Amino acid sequence: MPARRTAAVSRTAAPNLSARCEKLESLLRSVLASRAKARAELDRTRSRLRTAGDDFVVAFEAIDARTDAAVAAAEMRGLLGHDLDVDTLLTVATEQLLARFRPSNVCIWLCNSRGDHGLASYGTNDIPRPRAESTIGVVGREVCPSLPIEPVAQVFERALDMVAVPPPGGGVLPGRRAMTVAISHRGERFGAILLLQDESAPFQANGAECLGAIAGVLGEQIERITRIVVQRSSHWPGGCSGSD
Repeated sequence: MPARRTAAVSRTAAPNLSARCEKLESLLRSVLASRAKARAELDRTRSRLRTAGDDFVVAFEAIDARTDAAVAAAEMRGLLGHDLDVDTLLTVATEQLLARFRPSNVCIWLCNSRGDHGLASYGTNDIPRPRAESTIGVVGREVCPSLPIEPVAQVFERALDMVAVPPPGGGVLPGRRAMTVAISHRGERFGAILLLQDESAPFQANGAECLGAIAGVLGEQIERITRIVVQRSSHWPGGCSGSD
């Protein structure tokens, strides 16, 4: 009798054990699936957070650049607001550029109606003007006329990349970085600015934005001076004529 009872119990327990194993396996699969889903959602959340963080950083950098540019423009406008002489304006602008972007060498060109650029002001940090003359000539002929009309600075980590045909021996361009920008206002070009700096001294943060803002102010002031001169010349008293 005990043997029969044991056999009966074994036959009954086998299906129950099998059912339990299947139930456990199903539960395990469900847990693993839930775990995989949770991990995927966690990865998506992390990705969204990283993206949001990156967007925040980009937005902050853009705001920071606009702020620096606005400050640079305000400083330059404050210095130039009452000057009605182009030579004085360019002297003050060159000194301000040297102070803001030191250590740099500064060239400012003015252009005529044909687009020819002539050097109007030069400020030196470590390159005397006589040594830079050949480079200034090449940049004035080759680079300045092709700059975009809008005062948006272009940055060259290798100054030699600016020109297709550098001066003999490269002039003063080898081993230097450069920033160039057109001086313009309301779609009219008045000249250009070049900053040259040794490669060992990188440009300041937001330097391109600041240079573009300064170039815009210079264009605005030159346009104002030109307009005033034209208005005065058109109303200049003529010579006396006729009998006394």
